[in-house]
Amino acid sequence: MKKYIKCFITFILMTGLIFNLAGCKVTLKAGIVKNTNQEETKEISEQLDEEKETLNTLCNQLINQDEASINEILKDFKENKLKNVERLYFAKEDSNEFYTYPNMELPDDYDARKRSWYINAKTNEYYTSEYMDTVTNKYIVTVSKALYKEDVLMGVVGIDFMKENN
Repeated sequence: MKKYIKCFITFILMTGLIFNLAGCKVTLKAGIVKNTNQEETKEISEQLDEEKETLNTLCNQLINQDEASINEILKDFKENKLKNVERLYFAKEDSNEFYTYPNMELPDDYDARKRSWYINAKTNEYYTSEYMDTVTNKYIVTVSKALYKEDVLMGVVGIDFMKENN
């Protein structure tokens, strides 16, 4: 009889130990996920701050520029000042003029002023959700901002940032 009691007690203790270890593993895993999410959130927040600063600088440089200067500024930013950028663009409010770097072919009836990145940026800086770029097949996020001069909307500037782990 003592043998059965010892076996029963051993079984209970082992079962308790197994559940306890399993609980520790779940807690540890949850802690790792929480830390990873906090790190990713911090990284995304830092990247957004950099993108905002870049967007503001680009807007300031585009005010009062002619067509040749706009193209040069976009090219300079893409090649010398920005990392993880797929494309930069500027769409004017008073016309259907649309500048991109690098240049890309668009349909004749393309009107940037009707696109969500343009419309939403008129009132606030606008960040799209991550999406697959149809040209490069890479995940990107578009950041856009309205360019005002003396309270008059001149147009909207946009930057397509590639996700860093593409």
